[in-house]
Amino acid sequence: MGDVVEIRASVAAQVAGFVDAGGGVGERSVLVKTLGHPEFTVGHLSDRVLPAASLAKLILGVALFEAARRGDLDLDARVRVGDLGRTMYPSVLQAMDPETTLNVRELCGFSLVTSDNPAAEYVRALLGQERIDAVIKDLRLDSTSFPAGFSEAELGPLGRANVTTAEDALRLIEHVDRTAHLEPLRHYLVNYLRNDRIPSRLDDDVQVWHKTGSLRGVINDAGVVLHPAVPIAMIFLTDGQADNVRTAQEIGEVSERIVRTVAAGVAH
Repeated sequence: MGDVVEIRASVAAQVAGFVDAGGGVGERSVLVKTLGHPEFTVGHLSDRVLPAASLAKLILGVALFEAARRGDLDLDARVRVGDLGRTMYPSVLQAMDPETTLNVRELCGFSLVTSDNPAAEYVRALLGQERIDAVIKDLRLDSTSFPAGFSEAELGPLGRANVTTAEDALRLIEHVDRTAHLEPLRHYLVNYLRNDRIPSRLDDDVQVWHKTGSLRGVINDAGVVLHPAVPIAMIFLTDGQADNVRTAQEIGEVSERIVRTVAAGVAH
């Protein structure tokens, strides 16, 4: 195994390159942590409070399964698709007959596998703000706030009220990664369909469970690269980006470089 100081320094250089690629436009916050040996963490502005966007849907998943574990909510309760809210954005629910019913567990799955807004908004309303805030408090997500939902009216400027930091996002990711009864969330997220960021340039046999978040100028991604050498948690939060597509590409490029650096270091 390579020297951990050298591996960490190489990863830090990759992170610095990603930050510099932004050309000083907007903000880029990054946090990388290996979840095994060699153990190290690299961050840049990891305590900066930035819009969470749809990363917040992961908090809904945690809160839902915690409530079900306590017996407060029934994950098998059925919901009629026609009773869910509509959206101008693509939604897999629009392909279903309005009389189709899904259970709450499946709606949570849709909210995480496809980032479906009507499904997420139903789960949010079912939970209520008190349960959501309790999870934020219990996990010590001290810089995270989740007051807005995913209805059409809240997807613009109001959606920026949902904020977090890379440090809080990492704490959330690690909780999901190590908590046995949250395995369904990991299963949903390893099957996430929006893979234009962290996983985009990785080898096909390297699985990633992750969740993105997007608003105008905001390109986020957070999750765990399940590399056989060592799992790597990665958090990317941005704001004020001039080109969302380019920033997403740059996240994919630096993720690939980080994974190759760590894997090569472990091999030697």
